[in-house]
Amino acid sequence: MIQSLCILPEKKMPNEIRKDYLLDRWVIIASERAKRPTDFPARAIEATDTEACPFCPGNEKMTPPAVLLYLPSNGNIEKGKDSNGERAENWLVRCIPNLYPALSPRKPITSTEDALHTRRDGVGAHEVIIESPVHNEHPDKAPLSQIRLVVQAYSDRLKALSKWEYVSIFRNHKKEAGASLSHAHSQIIATPMIPKSITDELAACRSWVEKDGGCPYCKIIESERTSPRLVFENRDFIALAPWASVHPFELWLIPKEHQHTLLQIEENQKDSLAQALKTCLGGLAETLSDPAYCYGFHIAPTHEGHGYFHWHLEVYPKLTIQAGFEKSTGLYINVTPPEMAAQSLRQSMANM
Repeated sequence: MIQSLCILPEKKMPNEIRKDYLLDRWVIIASERAKRPTDFPARAIEATDTEACPFCPGNEKMTPPAVLLYLPSNGNIEKGKDSNGERAENWLVRCIPNLYPALSPRKPITSTEDALHTRRDGVGAHEVIIESPVHNEHPDKAPLSQIRLVVQAYSDRLKALSKWEYVSIFRNHKKEAGASLSHAHSQIIATPMIPKSITDELAACRSWVEKDGGCPYCKIIESERTSPRLVFENRDFIALAPWASVHPFELWLIPKEHQHTLLQIEENQKDSLAQALKTCLGGLAETLSDPAYCYGFHIAPTHEGHGYFHWHLEVYPKLTIQAGFEKSTGLYINVTPPEMAAQSLRQSMANM
């Protein structure tokens, strides 16, 4: 069954993006993702079973060809990609198309709508960034130099996929958080429309700017730097447990300089971001015994001017379950005050 990873899915009903009957909420109907790695035997996702892991060195032919590679070259890093059916070896970071994509980069064909049903073709992109050749080298364990390469890969692929309306860069850590494979990796999904959560954030930022004349995230940084919710700070970034955290031990990582997209980050700021990621995720692992978590970059859409927006990274530990109350009301219950979470994280970071 592991060998089936090498085989592209059979042609089937194409993916679609469907709008809810009444709400301004879109859902990807991912028919092309009908078979997922989670359907394979458990040993294929165990951290110790590197022979069966398609992301480990030596198993490159179990994945689609890499669209981006970072390769060591005489003490430097060289960019490349797989070609002519071959797979490069001795890589440091690989970026590949997802074998089970939620969205596919084909040409749009149709878009239909009636009073109740609105749909678009499921076009876009879905990629995987394999963060390290070392199977379990997650950000809390990886050397800074390796995390710095991952940050660079985020930037390079964001730029490459910017023809789409929105590019989402995210990470699922552990099976409980949605990771199909335990090898250290992130994902990127590019969509042909702006997701609702980002649309809502953009509208809120625009409203704040029009009313108060300044960026709300810059105001958050100013306020929280001296609050009990501060978690971490270096030259270029601040990490905090947000005032109204939805999730226990939720973290936001915000650049101090006002930037609306990750593409604006300077080279030296990438070093600072790598340090912040390692320290904050290391503190989370130390505090909570390496919990499952998701994180996602909130960045401005690619095709319009959104200079008022301030990009940031949100980290959501998977410690509780959103159940009937949350799902039926849109309200959330957080059993850990952010001030308590921030204090525990600061203590863990101090002991690292």
